[in-house]
Formats: sequence, structure tokens, C-alpha cells
Amino acid sequence: MGEFRLEIGSETECQKCGAAVLLSSETCPGCSSAAPHRLTFEEFFIELEQGRMLDARQGGLVVGRSGPEDDIPMYRHFGRGIFEVVGLMQGGEFIVSKLATEKHRDWLEEINQETGEWPADLSLEHSPVASIINTNLLPEWGGLWISYQFVVNRFATAKWLDELLWRNATANDNNVVGQFSR
Repeated sequence: MGEFRLEIGSETECQKCGAAVLLSSETCPGCSSAAPHRLTFEEFFIELEQGRMLDARQGGLVVGRSGPEDDIPMYRHFGRGIFEVVGLMQGGEFIVSKLATEKHRDWLEEINQETGEWPADLSLEHSPVASIINTNLLPEWGGLWISYQFVVNRFATAKWLDELLWRNATANDNNVVGQFSR
């Protein structure tokens, strides 16, 4: 049997200028911007195993950590065994799965333009297909594992929550359509 080997990269590409940024660097050598927080494959899966990272690739309503200082990092795999923070979100926002994002992108962009006050009394009814991602116990750099997904702002999430749950669930699994009452 062949030996399994995973080659871990030693750098990522700067999101601003495209220069190579070593994992040990805190700034980009090309444009001097701060390097994003990055983890190797081993570091990432230790965090996942220890509960300091949550798998949000199937999407759902993110609860907890909703203050201005409580941003939740979103990590995406960039290849060669490196995970990088690609954005921040807060509790009360909805992260849409990759499949639902691809299927409903125009609608998601339209509703995400809506703004207003987030209702403090947002309540959720139990649904067999509602995915809740609780971030209350995550440490500072603990975060969410995502792929290429869409994040809906808090106001639009509160207004469109039932529709978001339905579109996310049905895009991921056609068998849930019959379980979902609209």
C-alpha cells in the first residue's frame, strides 16, 4: 500500500496585492497590509476536534457573539493544507450553504440590501430542518469552517428567516421538502 503524504504549504497569497506571504509573516512583503489569521491543516483540525472551530458548511442561523467586539472569524481552505480567515460575521446573521448560495444568489443579494434594526426578541420555532450554529462558547480566534457561502445581514435574516431556512434546507437535501411546512 502506498504511503499517504499531505504537503502543507508555507505561504498564502495576499488578498490585496497577490504577493506570497509566508505563514510566519504578520504583514505582506508586497503591500505591508496585515496578513490574515491562518492555520495549517493540523492546527485547524485540532481546533475542530477541541470544539474551538464549528463546521458551518451546511449553513444555518448563527447565534451568540453578537456585540461589536465579538466578530466571528470564518475560515476557508485555500489548498495545500492552509486555512485562512476570509471574513467576519456576528450572531444573528444567516450563513447560506454553498449549494443554496449558487441556486439563490440573486435573491440573497437582493434581500441583503435591506437594512434596519435587528429585533432583540427574535424567536425561533423548532423545525426538523433548521440548522442553528451556536458560537457562544468559542474562544477569540475560534470560528466557523465555511466554503464559498453567502452571509445574510441580521435585519434581512430576521425578516426572511423562514424563507432562508427553507431555501437552505431544500438546496442541500431534496428529501426535506415534505418535512418543511411553509
